[in-house]
Amino acid sequence: MLYLFAPLPLTLPSAIGGAIAYRKEHLIYWRIALLTSLWGFPGVLLGAWITEFLPGTILMLLTAGFILSVGVYGLSGLRNRSLPETKVQLHEAIIPYWSPLLGLINGLLANGGGLLLVPLYQLGIGLGLRAALATSLATVTLMAIPSTIIHAFLGHIDWELTGWLAVGVFPSTYLGSKLALHLPGLMLSRLYSAFLIVLALYFGYTEIASVIK
Repeated sequence: MLYLFAPLPLTLPSAIGGAIAYRKEHLIYWRIALLTSLWGFPGVLLGAWITEFLPGTILMLLTAGFILSVGVYGLSGLRNRSLPETKVQLHEAIIPYWSPLLGLINGLLANGGGLLLVPLYQLGIGLGLRAALATSLATVTLMAIPSTIIHAFLGHIDWELTGWLAVGVFPSTYLGSKLALHLPGLMLSRLYSAFLIVLALYFGYTEIASVIK
């Protein structure tokens, strides 16, 4: 389980690096990010508490399935539908209904919740793809703080492993976000989705193989 939660503290500097790149383009909707974080916090607490009763293998497989579903969604074409980067009327009223679920996933799978935030912000609230990506990074930055504190208190984080992973996280995320600003939206979405699918399949295969042995 330590390998699952070790990257969690890195969510904060990683998300900050990406958010800085997007902030200069004025793509971050801070009100939406703040509301999502506030409504999602109870879910973070509940999700972290549930991990105490679930075997690590189940959590790892749930994570793989979750990542796979997001990757498939990205390649399905829904994510690439033509939406403007700004929209006059945004549907913020759905935030209190969906944020607790996102917080639960955040606390349970220690993924920051960003993978689900993008489709919520794009398809649910009405942001454009790049604005959804930018705002999701800002939200992850806010939600990662309580999530990291809780899992550290529960003893789920290997700080030595986290230290090794930390090398290069901030600059790589910053550069990745800068690159994303210049890639065509369709190419960006497909590359990201394909990467998630490959990652999920590898993740699931290695976990199942370890159980069979």
